Amino acid sequence: MQARTAVRMKQEVAVGMYVDEDRDVYMIERKDTIVDIIRMQQKAGLWQTLSVDLVDCGPGSREGDNYMSIIKRVKAHCKAKSVDGRNHVFTISLIFKRQITNPNRRRLFRCDAAFENEITAYASIVPVLQRISPYDLPYPKCVTAGSDEHGDRIVLEDLTTSGYAMLDRRVGLSYEHCIAVMKELAKLHAVSLAMKHAHPHEYADVCSKIREIVYCPEAAEFYTHSLESSLRGALDSLRYSNGEQGELDGPIRAVEGLTGRLYRIMSGLVCDGIDEGWRVICHGDTWVNNLMFSADRQHVRLIDLQTMRCTTPVLDILHLLYTSTEHSMRRQYVTELLLQYRQSLLEALGEHFCACEEPAAAAALLRRYAEQFSYGRLRAEYDRCLPYGLGIAMWLLPAVTFNPDKIPDLDAVTIQDFKTKKHDKRIAQIVSNDYHTRMRDIVLEMYDQGVLQRLKSDRI
Repeated sequence: MQARTAVRMKQEVAVGMYVDEDRDVYMIERKDTIVDIIRMQQKAGLWQTLSVDLVDCGPGSREGDNYMSIIKRVKAHCKAKSVDGRNHVFTISLIFKRQITNPNRRRLFRCDAAFENEITAYASIVPVLQRISPYDLPYPKCVTAGSDEHGDRIVLEDLTTSGYAMLDRRVGLSYEHCIAVMKELAKLHAVSLAMKHAHPHEYADVCSKIREIVYCPEAAEFYTHSLESSLRGALDSLRYSNGEQGELDGPIRAVEGLTGRLYRIMSGLVCDGIDEGWRVICHGDTWVNNLMFSADRQHVRLIDLQTMRCTTPVLDILHLLYTSTEHSMRRQYVTELLLQYRQSLLEALGEHFCACEEPAAAAALLRRYAEQFSYGRLRAEYDRCLPYGLGIAMWLLPAVTFNPDKIPDLDAVTIQDFKTKKHDKRIAQIVSNDYHTRMRDIVLEMYDQGVLQRLKSDRI
């Protein structure tokens, strides 16, 4: 009987109904919920009658591509009669984000704070930025963000219906992909700079609504242990990759010197020592799984706004390059990518200023920002923050490179697992050869550029 029940549950997962009682629930969204959402999207009075005949509800992301929430793709088959009496039949596809149901996992990974951050981003921050921006921002359209009788929810357009797709996280992004991201990040960051200049009080109000949920006192204990676990995993990987000649001996000793300091180093780069003229609203989590690209690689949408933060713009760039590209791409193209970012930033600022300033004033402002964000200064800020790239790589590369059939069960993880190194052992059993290669390449890159030596001398 129990075996038959288990088989039935697995079959129902395939059509999107639910998983077993102890796991995340892909519940069917109610028809009246879909009707309400469709009406939100349409002009008032468009439909005389509207009904939903069938709702198909299934996973909206692949196994291992999402850890902090339930993502569902909801397809609703609808019938409607317009005010002119004509009948219509259509299908609508939406993405629903809901809270993880496991309470221990939600507390440990601070999922509630993250989800609240994203609701605030879609409901109160992105609309203000978009209103001020003369161009479209690179986010999916949000239909609604808030809560209903089932709890917190965010409903977004399904970007796949417009030809966008998420890439295989295990394959490093190409130069073309990175160029597309540089252009959109520059346009996003330019909104902050323009808003600070033209609407400083409104900008301050928007920033006051953005909460730092990782590098903050409430999160310090868990994320300190999580980063230390990632650091130990990186050291184990480096020792595994070290050849008979000991070519990694120096880098290993340098990385060992980060023990007990990594969270403070990362926190300092995110929160402290930032020139206020450079501080902007950043996406905060620009790894490959939070990017969806058009088929021609020319356009990208940024998804998952849970860790949106106000900080230096180069962190969005470093986050991308050190979680989602391979060494050869960085070695060959970092200069070109930074130049493209700078060019796109100034072009975007030009659109802002030309729309609201006299020509002479707009030209003067652009000259000021061209000097402030000269390539030399941009590169210096990038180099200053390189330790962030190292830390985020240690933290996220296991998740980036996991084989889809070897995904850790985060519902079973406790903070004691990090303290006792039980989590280290669990992750060590499932990391891939690609993880070892990427970690070795990044650490050697940081060592060759003197980043690790600089961290050794810094008193952090």
